[in-house]
Amino acid sequence: MFELNSLTVAFDGIRPALKMPEVAAPAVLVAGAAMSVYVHRNIDRFRRSLTRLKDALEHEASRRDPALDRYRVPRDTAYKLERLGAPFNYRAFLAGNVLIALGLSLTSLFVLHNPYLTAISPVLWVVFSHQLVDRLYRSRVKARIDSQAQLVLQLLAEVYGVSDNLRQAIERVIPSTPRPMREELEKLILRTKTNEDFNRCLVEFAANIDNRDMETFVHGIVLSDQFGSDAGEVIVRNAEVIRDRMALREDLINETKGKKAVIGLFMVLLPVVFLWLFIGSGEAREVFTASGKGQLLVAFLALVEYLCWYYDGRKGVAGEL
Repeated sequence: MFELNSLTVAFDGIRPALKMPEVAAPAVLVAGAAMSVYVHRNIDRFRRSLTRLKDALEHEASRRDPALDRYRVPRDTAYKLERLGAPFNYRAFLAGNVLIALGLSLTSLFVLHNPYLTAISPVLWVVFSHQLVDRLYRSRVKARIDSQAQLVLQLLAEVYGVSDNLRQAIERVIPSTPRPMREELEKLILRTKTNEDFNRCLVEFAANIDNRDMETFVHGIVLSDQFGSDAGEVIVRNAEVIRDRMALREDLINETKGKKAVIGLFMVLLPVVFLWLFIGSGEAREVFTASGKGQLLVAFLALVEYLCWYYDGRKGVAGEL
């Protein structure tokens, strides 16, 4: 009892110095207790999150290997247009964007009489066009490369167990590989037959193929050769990781289909409602074109539409797998 009274007196002496109200101490204690219970019940999830973070950091470290960076081709918009097979170069693409941005700005000024939209529409269009090229590259080129690289690594794990020679295993895998990965593998084998260093050819191949699975695989092969470890174990482990990640990626894509559908519906309904009001109602058209608040609302709607499109196209967790 004496000790309790002493603690009470001590706390009463400290409280004025801290300027703490009487209700603050119980609130802090309750919040701390609730947080402790929450952490205790979710400790396994926190551990898995830390494990995933550690794996991601280790993977990022392997991707930033200087040997790969030395040979990596800059993957800018010009590179993506070339890989997409566009009939024009980046200068023509940029000139066309400038003309379209100028047309949008003039339309916003003389048709909609909107100074806000006149200012932001050229910027939005230029950014949108570059990101559209990136999205097309990821869906039409990189997605094919990723799926084909996963197939190649799976086949290599099977064939290497028989031949026990990585170069021969790659040669046997080539006939079963679709294009464009097949062409890249043929170039790799052709270079190795000119007495070039096999590991260097692998590093240049992985640096230019734009696939992180292949980069991780080649990085492991080079390290195994440097330290004298078993390359077969690297190939088998890499194939197992890819199989697990493919299954997880499919599950995540199925779970996010509903969210993408809602965002797509919102992106369609927003311009439809605006055009319906703008064309069908003279009062609404007057508000959108003559009043400051209406003009600001139209510019805000354009910005919201772009942001919805942008976030809908981001890779997210499933894209990073």
